Amino acid sequence: MKKIAAFMMALVLFAVTAVGIHLFAGKRIEANNREFGTWISSKKDLSYSAVAANLHDDTYLLLGSSEFQHGQDTPYHPTAVFGQAGLDVMCIGAAGNQCLPHAITMGALAPELKSKKAILLVSPTWFGKGGIDANNFSARFSESMYRAMLENESLSDELKEKLIARTDELLAVSPSMQENTERATRVLMGKESLTAAGSVKPLGLEDKVNFYIHSFLAQEKERISAGLMWKLSGHENYDEYEAGQISTPNWQALKEQADREFAAQCSNDLAMRDKLYESKYKPILKSRKNSETKRSFASSPEYDDLRLFLAICADQGIEAELVLLPLNGYWYDFTGFPRENRDVVEGKVQEVAAEFGVPLHSFYDQCYTRGWMEDNTHPAGRGWTEINEEVFEFFTADQENAG
Repeated sequence: MKKIAAFMMALVLFAVTAVGIHLFAGKRIEANNREFGTWISSKKDLSYSAVAANLHDDTYLLLGSSEFQHGQDTPYHPTAVFGQAGLDVMCIGAAGNQCLPHAITMGALAPELKSKKAILLVSPTWFGKGGIDANNFSARFSESMYRAMLENESLSDELKEKLIARTDELLAVSPSMQENTERATRVLMGKESLTAAGSVKPLGLEDKVNFYIHSFLAQEKERISAGLMWKLSGHENYDEYEAGQISTPNWQALKEQADREFAAQCSNDLAMRDKLYESKYKPILKSRKNSETKRSFASSPEYDDLRLFLAICADQGIEAELVLLPLNGYWYDFTGFPRENRDVVEGKVQEVAAEFGVPLHSFYDQCYTRGWMEDNTHPAGRGWTEINEEVFEFFTADQENAG
C-alpha cells in the first residue's frame, strides 16, 4: 500500500513539475522567423519540437555536418545567402553528424516537411573504415528525434528496425542513453522486455510511466535549451510566420568577390586560408607528412547508412538530392593519402544514389581549385557560393517551372 501511495505521490509531483516547466518553456520555441532555419545551433538540431514547429509550407531541409560551422560571419554562408534570397531553409548539422543521425532525423521530420524536398551535403571523410564514430553519434543523438521517428506511423517497421539496431549498436558507449532508447523502443514499438535471466515479461505500468516521465522531461530540456540559446543569440519570435519573397542571388558577383578575398588571404602551398594554416596546420606538418598512406574510402559501413537514409526518404515520399563535397587535394597529397583510395568515394556514392534514383551533384572535381576550400575539408567563400547555388536551384525548381 505504501509503495502505491509513494508511486501516486511521485505522479502528482511530476504533473505539477511538468505544468510548471511547460509554462516556462512554452513560448521560447515558436519562432515563426525564417532566421530560425539557418541559425546554426546543435541545441536546435537536438530538439524535435523546436524544429518541427518551424517547418512551414515553404520550408526545405538541408542536412550536413561541420561545414555549417564555417564561414558564419561571411556573406557566403547559407545564413546570409538564403536570408537575403527569401528562401526558408532548415539547416541541421554539426561536427559529428553523418548519415545515420540524419536518417533518424528524416524519419522523425518527414511527416511535418510539407515541401517534401531535402538535400544531404555528403562529406567524403564520413566514409572511413569504421563509419561513424560511436562517441560522435552519441554526442549528436537526439532522444526526441528518435522517439518521433518511432511514433511516425507511416514509416515502415522494417526501416524502424534497421534504425533501432544501428542505434543500439552505437549507443553501447553510453549505457544510460542506450537504456533510455531501449525503453522507448519497447513502449512505442510494443515490444516486451527481457529480465536478467532471459525470460520474457510483459511491459508493466511502471515501465510505461517511467518512459513517459523521462520522455517529457528530456523533451522539455531540449526545448528550454534551444529556446534560451535562440534568445541569447539576439533573435526574435514573431506571432505569425511570413513567407519570404524569393529572389535569385547574384551568384557570379558572389564568386568573384570570394575569389578576390581568398587571393588576399592565402599565400601557402596547401591552398588554405593563411590564418587557419598558421594556427592549425603548420604546427603539425612534420607529424602529418605521409601519415595516411594506408587510408582508404573503398569500404565503409557509412555507405549502408547512406542507403538507409535514402530508403527512408523514398518511404516517406521525400524528393532528395545528394551533394558530394570535395576535399583539399593538396593537403591529402601531403599526408600521403593515396589519391585512388580517396577518389573511389565519388563512384561509390554515385552507385548508392543510382540505386534509389536520386540525383547526385558532385563537387568532387573541385579538390584542387584554390579558393574552394578554406582548410582540409571545409568550404571557403567560392565553395559555399557554389553549394548554395545548387541548393537554391534544386529547392526552387518547381517554382521556376510553374512560373
